[in-house]
Amino acid sequence: MRTSLIIILIFTASPNFAQLGELSGKITSEGKPVAFANIYIEEENLGTTADKNGYFLLNNIPMGNHIIEISAMGYKEQSRMISVTEEKNDVLNFNLIKSPSELDEIVILDTQTGLTRRTPYNVTSISMQGIENKGHPSGLMGKLREVPGVYGAEFGQGIVKPFIRGLGFSRVVTIYQGNKLENHQWGADHGLGINDLGIKKVIVIKGPASVLYGSGALGGVLLTQDDEFYKYSNKLSGNIGTTFNSVSNGIRTYTSVGRSFDNNIYIAMDLAFENHADYKNGDGRLIGNSRFNTKTLRLHTGVEKKNFQNKLSFSYNDQNLGIILDGEMQNYKSLATTRNDREMQLPFQKVNDYLLSYNQTNQIKNLEISLHISHHSNIRKEVETNFNEIDLGLQQNHTFYNSRISFPIGKIKNNLGIQGSFMKTKNIKNSKQFLIPDANVFESGLYYLASFDFDSWAIQGALRYDYRKVTADASSSELITDGFILPGNPENRKLNQSFNGFTGSIGAIQKINTRNQLKINFSTGFRAPDLAELFSNGPHPGTSRFEKGNYHFGREQSLQVDASYTYHHEGFDGVFSAFGNRVNNYIYFSATGETLPNENLEVWSYLQTNALLYGFEFELRHTWLHRQRLQTKITGAIVRGEDLKNERNLSFIPPDNFNLEIGYFGLKDRSLYAFSKVRLIRDQKRIGINEEATSGYALLNFGIRKKFNLENNQLETGVRVYNALNETYVDHMSILRTFNVSSPGRNFMLNLKYNF
Repeated sequence: MRTSLIIILIFTASPNFAQLGELSGKITSEGKPVAFANIYIEEENLGTTADKNGYFLLNNIPMGNHIIEISAMGYKEQSRMISVTEEKNDVLNFNLIKSPSELDEIVILDTQTGLTRRTPYNVTSISMQGIENKGHPSGLMGKLREVPGVYGAEFGQGIVKPFIRGLGFSRVVTIYQGNKLENHQWGADHGLGINDLGIKKVIVIKGPASVLYGSGALGGVLLTQDDEFYKYSNKLSGNIGTTFNSVSNGIRTYTSVGRSFDNNIYIAMDLAFENHADYKNGDGRLIGNSRFNTKTLRLHTGVEKKNFQNKLSFSYNDQNLGIILDGEMQNYKSLATTRNDREMQLPFQKVNDYLLSYNQTNQIKNLEISLHISHHSNIRKEVETNFNEIDLGLQQNHTFYNSRISFPIGKIKNNLGIQGSFMKTKNIKNSKQFLIPDANVFESGLYYLASFDFDSWAIQGALRYDYRKVTADASSSELITDGFILPGNPENRKLNQSFNGFTGSIGAIQKINTRNQLKINFSTGFRAPDLAELFSNGPHPGTSRFEKGNYHFGREQSLQVDASYTYHHEGFDGVFSAFGNRVNNYIYFSATGETLPNENLEVWSYLQTNALLYGFEFELRHTWLHRQRLQTKITGAIVRGEDLKNERNLSFIPPDNFNLEIGYFGLKDRSLYAFSKVRLIRDQKRIGINEEATSGYALLNFGIRKKFNLENNQLETGVRVYNALNETYVDHMSILRTFNVSSPGRNFMLNLKYNF
């Protein structure tokens, strides 16, 4: 603690004579002023609004390069890089292009589906730009779990599954680089496999969104959006940085570089290396085999023109993830070695991801066409007994496509799209054990989304039809030798299962006045069972389980009602949301009480029931003092889950959680930012099957960041302290809670980043 206080004093005392810049100008379109357009610099949380004649003045801008965003209802958003230098007041005019796609003053959330901010869905945008958030050992979820209604199920550092409103695992869809990730066919013990490299923000859609994203979007959607700074720079620009995490002696080094050319072509690259030793809990105990390391490479190129944009991207991610065993908290069984030992030890997961994607958008007068196609290869190996042998190995090749056409008819904006997948999942040869069969999955869906704006109301409705066919194949020589049996033991060792049906949504927004807004939405969602839930029939390495699926499962189907109220006035924003979600054919995992005597494995089976989830979230924000220097935020979420058939609580329901955050911008140029956060987790006594009650806890986090301007470049430094009071706790959503494996203790996260 003393070290962090010294660093804070050094930052606070640093001399800084930089002046604040000022930007003024006029927003027009076709020679006419655009009234009340929004001017915003996201990374600095600075913004203003143009007057009725289109004129604006934005002051208090720190020195350096910034991306400024101009948006207005009915116009295509415009982004531009500006350079603010000392004692210079710039005048910059913007000419916006009319676009029927823009139904709100905020840009389209997702070009693939045509979803805009002016939607009755409950949507939250989370910026990943702050240096104090870079390099968290839990990746994206280290930041996202602070969003009310979002939680994370951990399987050690580096492996976190997102939960939204009590639904998680394969019930939350993640869109990364435009691709719908499907690399979860082994279930709960495997993370998303992505990190924050090259990511600008994440859009969180809470509640069923299957009408736009197909199977799996039952609980919600995580939409990642790339940081495309290179589109606005005609010279080589980017950043290089490093992060140190004391709790695991973890080091992460990363860089992003790119530029655009006069012919509208751009190129860019993101690169990161990350390495962690075992972490310490609050008692100073090493949690053995919690070590992990990753290597990530991303390449981008494309064309950015007025009415045509495309982007070709490739990502490679290599992960080695230690597996924490069930006896870790017993001294004689612990796998802990020395404090800084980073060598992988048994057991561990080795995961490789290769993702190639192409995105294209065309605007032809009032017509907008969007196209996406991607191919993702995910190779996952579990190595348990010998470094030269694969205990469980699976390779999934997934081709995903989405095409949308958008056009207005009168005041109605229409989006018509088709979306689908081809997946081939195959066990890796020479694996010692087999949990699921080889399989092919074909999925296709057709959807229609309509939006209608009039006066203070906005109405949105959507309808979708989906068809999915799953073919399980146990005819390979490896599966025959292993003795793997499909349900019913068919003679040709193959089984077909299909799922189809409709989903829909209807909702409305009423902007009561400039201060009050009300949203209400009714939506359905579905999820087809994954391969593990349908066909599992074998031991799962890294666990003490023999897992059994059920071929006769129907698809999960939900119906949710969601209502939210927003209040805004003079620096105060308040949002309150409530929801109820009925899920039929809800799939859960449970111990049967049986044990295989020869292998000493406990038998676990997948079962179905009907479930009800309900709860609420709130977020209160206020800015205080001159120039909005002091910011406070209070958030919270409560979720309840009931097993209706068996009249008991659902398992894996997040405990009640609340957050209080205070932040202050210091120095004349706002280049210093200090903050403190308190996270309160209540006792979880509403336990489900195979669960025990867990105690609540409180975490104190605080930090500081400082920006230094070096001519036309910038140096960012930051310190963040997680779990500052060194609390020892076991989170209810930890997959390791059964074995009482405690979460990380105090963590000093030191960040250094150079922007050029």
